[in-house]
Amino acid sequence: MPRKMLVMLSISVMAAGTALAHEDDVKKGEAALAAENPGDGSEQRIPEKVTIKHWSCREIAELGKKYEATKKLPEAVVVEGKPCPRSDLAGCLLSILDKVMDKCGKEGADAIPREDLDRLAALHEALKPELARYPAYLVRREAIEAMLAKPEVPEFEYKVGVNGFLRGEGVRNFRLPDFSYAAGHGEGRFLYRVKPYAYWHPTDYLDIHVEGQGYGFTGGSQNSGKYSLYQGFVEGKIPEKDWLALKVGRQEFNYGSAFILGPDSLYNGLSFDAARLRVQPLSPLAVDLLGGFYATPFSDGLKGYLAGTYATYTFSEGNAVEAYAFRDTGSPNRHAGEHLDTWGLRGTARLGPVSLEIEPVYESGRVFNSTSSADDNISAYGGHLDATVETDLAGHKNKFFASYAYGSGSRDAANQVSSRGEFRTPDNDSSLVGDMSVIGDMSGITVNSHHASGLQIGTLGWGIDVTREVNFSATGRYFLANNVENGFSRHLGLETDFTLTYAMSDNLSLVAGYDRFFTDGFFRNASGIGKDIDYGYVMLQFDLARTKLKTAKM
Repeated sequence: MPRKMLVMLSISVMAAGTALAHEDDVKKGEAALAAENPGDGSEQRIPEKVTIKHWSCREIAELGKKYEATKKLPEAVVVEGKPCPRSDLAGCLLSILDKVMDKCGKEGADAIPREDLDRLAALHEALKPELARYPAYLVRREAIEAMLAKPEVPEFEYKVGVNGFLRGEGVRNFRLPDFSYAAGHGEGRFLYRVKPYAYWHPTDYLDIHVEGQGYGFTGGSQNSGKYSLYQGFVEGKIPEKDWLALKVGRQEFNYGSAFILGPDSLYNGLSFDAARLRVQPLSPLAVDLLGGFYATPFSDGLKGYLAGTYATYTFSEGNAVEAYAFRDTGSPNRHAGEHLDTWGLRGTARLGPVSLEIEPVYESGRVFNSTSSADDNISAYGGHLDATVETDLAGHKNKFFASYAYGSGSRDAANQVSSRGEFRTPDNDSSLVGDMSVIGDMSGITVNSHHASGLQIGTLGWGIDVTREVNFSATGRYFLANNVENGFSRHLGLETDFTLTYAMSDNLSLVAGYDRFFTDGFFRNASGIGKDIDYGYVMLQFDLARTKLKTAKM
């Protein structure tokens, strides 16, 4: 194992130990606050069982009645004074949060008094471990936290820690370093992504964020490690206003469902040396203006810049329309005049347990073509349509997912003459293209120098919470190429992904997965064999931190 990697992992272990030691101290201090007396809005630990005399129980009873929550504390607790488990408090709190979010969505953010949001925030902080066991909470967690957060005021003064993952993985009939098909080849490796970070909020309108990254892998003949600044930015806002926010420095860009632009979170990430100006002239409308250069060394060789705008109009929680336009010149071997212009719309809608998403995209620009200068103008299109249903079956939370994605291709691209008609998503971080990285993006796949151009992808998925800590999911994706060489099959194959996740705590998860790609006619035509691809892994995800909360203003 490389010496640098050992140093990075040692630093991470020490940081984790410091964070865990701090957590132990915090928990000991919080235990002293578990007496049944009223809360004052600050964080307090809630015992396993409480009665109506306890501040948390009283708060949930009052707020549940005020906002007509569908799940309320039973009469035996409220009237007779019987004890209530902490897990039941979390269920009632989630019901209150659903009602409050719906009210905010219909009537605006000012529909809920700040005092009530602070009361809910205190309960939310104390019951986070129990809330995390509800899939309905995990789906809306980001929106809930955004609603409860005080405007322009970070929850903490500073936060230092380390996050990332450690993963052992192995494949058959595939090469991991370049994600290419290789019949008869098998290999394994240990891969790590470790990101020590420090966030500092010296004022209510200033955010300073520094995040390093160590990323690499080792195993067999593979040995790679890179260590550098991953993010480092300053974000300033207008005090007590939502109108403007400017973020300058190295930063990630992640929009929508990451179908076009995402941070490649399961590998080495993607960041830019950039500036982003967020303008919010109306409460439901936010417009981002951004521009910057691909940041090395984690850009996978891409050089150039990304610039554009992304606008979001939110009608209510889960119901929004978005529009964006980007110019991307990123390329490992960029030629003068090359650029990709992406124009897209995205709409989301929530109808009870059903969530829908549609995202049509058009691409223009110019691409370098060594064989014919007349074929340089890009004209391509693609998009996806998704539907998700969440429901309780046999006492377990279930989630069903269906999707269809399309990316245009061309016979010229299949014959490696010109890629002008091929839909590309080079910064894609969406699971729509699969979990195994056999299919890199919507432009298609190359096997033994034979190219399949453009894709159609049909996806069906299912997930179930086996227990509050354990989730199992199974997904199938069938890939069909739009254009291939004469005599080749358009059928690429079926990818099946099985994942088991154990949430040991809010900041520590163990994930095990087995994926298989059943190759179809195109692989047999291109390789003469067409063996299936197997991929298995075990991954530890972590986020360990030490936080200093802001002192409440009197």
